[in-house]
Amino acid sequence: MENIIKTALARYVRLIKQGITDYRWLLFYIQRIDYNPERRRFISSIIANLLPKTIGHQLSPEAQKLNKTLDEDGVVVLNNFVDKTQVEEMRAYLATKLCLDPQRPEMGRFSSPDLAPKVTFHAYYTNEDAASLPHLWELANDPTILSIIEERFGAKPTISFLAVWWKLNDFDPEANANLRSFAKPEEFHRDVDDWSEIKLFIYLNDVDESTGPHGFIKSSHKWFLPPRSRALDLDCSNFPMKDNLAKITGEAGMAWLENSYVLHRGMVVTARPRLIISVVYTLFPGPHSPKTPILTCPDRNRFDPYINRVYLRDSNPQ
Repeated sequence: MENIIKTALARYVRLIKQGITDYRWLLFYIQRIDYNPERRRFISSIIANLLPKTIGHQLSPEAQKLNKTLDEDGVVVLNNFVDKTQVEEMRAYLATKLCLDPQRPEMGRFSSPDLAPKVTFHAYYTNEDAASLPHLWELANDPTILSIIEERFGAKPTISFLAVWWKLNDFDPEANANLRSFAKPEEFHRDVDDWSEIKLFIYLNDVDESTGPHGFIKSSHKWFLPPRSRALDLDCSNFPMKDNLAKITGEAGMAWLENSYVLHRGMVVTARPRLIISVVYTLFPGPHSPKTPILTCPDRNRFDPYINRVYLRDSNPQ
């Protein structure tokens, strides 16, 4: 019991120090106090009133339809959002880059998936390489996408984090059993990184049932889970989990927007690894956001400086 108390106190001391030294950690922990989806939406709307908005913001007829589906289901597929040429150029770029295992940085970098260590099940490209991916910023700043997210948030979003990674097959499950990121195959979770959070996902290879497709529980972003819970077992009898389970499969370039409060997970990879992009839109920069911008934006009129301020440095500040 004494050891448990000491461990808990040490954890709280660490969290307090993080919050004092970096305001982003403080914002992160504050919003995790309440997991109630209705109260979170109410608090988010109050915060949004204080944040910048697009002058004359309105949704096109196409965006209205997509926004309606995103509101109802928590996920909306974006048909014909990425073309084959863009996918090919992104894949060609990544073919020259190395990956790392964020759980085991001491192993260094490696070519993935061919030369990934057998213990690795997630192989990530570096933040710098991900940020330099061809076409990424055009896609992330697509006017329809941004208008939908602003409609959901009530204010301009912030591109707070992005990632490109392989989910691998043929890894050693025993070596990963104790890792928090190694979720149980039947467990679905919510991301609780900000008061409002929407992600853009893009497959960079063909994904079928054997490739670990993204799975989500339709409309679960509105569910009231047990207090302090952010995950549910697929077999939970108190919620219609299996009745609302959907899996996203499709060719390379398949893209969708997802409310991160919808219950979701990557399904088990059984045959071929999966390569995916994730762009995270939130109200505020997060604790895992770059501390300083990674790239210089050559044209301030091309991408909104506020939305892109975490990653793109303005080359022509006014």
